[in-house]
Amino acid sequence: MTKAGALKHASHKGIALVCPDTSPRGLNIQGENEHWDFGTGASFYLNATEHPWRENYQMFDYITTELPEIIKQNFNIDDNKMGIFGHSMGGHGALICGLKCPTLFKTVSALAPLCHPVNSSFGKKAFKGYLGSLDAGKDWDACELVKKSSQPLSSPVLIDQGSNLSLNA
Repeated sequence: MTKAGALKHASHKGIALVCPDTSPRGLNIQGENEHWDFGTGASFYLNATEHPWRENYQMFDYITTELPEIIKQNFNIDDNKMGIFGHSMGGHGALICGLKCPTLFKTVSALAPLCHPVNSSFGKKAFKGYLGSLDAGKDWDACELVKKSSQPLSSPVLIDQGSNLSLNA
């Protein structure tokens, strides 16, 4: 956000960019900093149900309920024009927030999002650790949410994986 100059461009357009840290820091939970894909920095945008994560890892509620309310109370914004976006895990988080709260966000954008975490090793680890089972993780997987949805999204959705199909080392 800082290096790309996004704040300057957003300011000129009258857009507020809010880029929260989406996992608690400094809780001193045993194991929270041992792996890049679980604990600090890897909340998966869900509401944890398992001890010791359930007390503070309520990140879906933070992003969709608590944070919008704080913003509305403290800034002059039009909450009818709120969008959500993210990159990588944040892109997946944007998708699940948009899918689970279809009227909250005017737009949903995912840039190179994590895809189908119930089928990935780190997704399996996270869902079992935060939720107790891989099956419970299906409620927090954008691909699974789209499969079982019976209604179209009320917001436009952009998913961009890029166009370079070759990787040169």
